[in-house]
Amino acid sequence: MTYSGGCQCGAVRYKIESKPVVAYCCHCTDCQQQSSSAFGMSVWFPVDAFELTSGTLSTWKTSGDSGNEKVCTLCPDCGTRIYHAFPGESDTLSVKGGSLDDISKIPPIAHIWTRSAQPWLLRYIVDEICHETEPDNFDHLIDHFQRNSD
Repeated sequence: MTYSGGCQCGAVRYKIESKPVVAYCCHCTDCQQQSSSAFGMSVWFPVDAFELTSGTLSTWKTSGDSGNEKVCTLCPDCGTRIYHAFPGESDTLSVKGGSLDDISKIPPIAHIWTRSAQPWLLRYIVDEICHETEPDNFDHLIDHFQRNSD
C-alpha cells in the first residue's frame, strides 16, 4: 500500500509504502495550535516506510507530555507540519493527516485528549473510543484499528 502527501505550497513531497499502524484525532492544545483548528489528526507509519521525494524538512524539538523529546518536521517555506517523531521511544512517525493527499481511506479510530476538546465539538464525537488524556499505551487502539481497517 502506498500513500503520498506533502505540504501546502508543494515544495515538500513524500511517499509511504506501508499500511498505517493507527489513526486518531488529538484534541490537545498543542495539536489545536499547530493545526490552527479544533484538533489534529495523527496517522502512524513505520519510520522506514517514509521517503521524502522532494524538498527538505525543517525540524524543531519540544517535549511531549511524557517529558520525552518530540521532533516536529515541517516545510521551511509554508510551515505545513508533516510528521512528529519520538527518537529512542518509537519506531513510528506520527504523520499529520492533513498532509496526506487522500486521508479519506484512513478513518480515525479514537479521540484523545478530549478534556481539552472544544466543547461545541464533543457532541459530534459519537460511538468512538475516547480518552480524556493520552492513553498509557496505544496497544488497544492499534489492535482495534488493525481489526477495522482495510
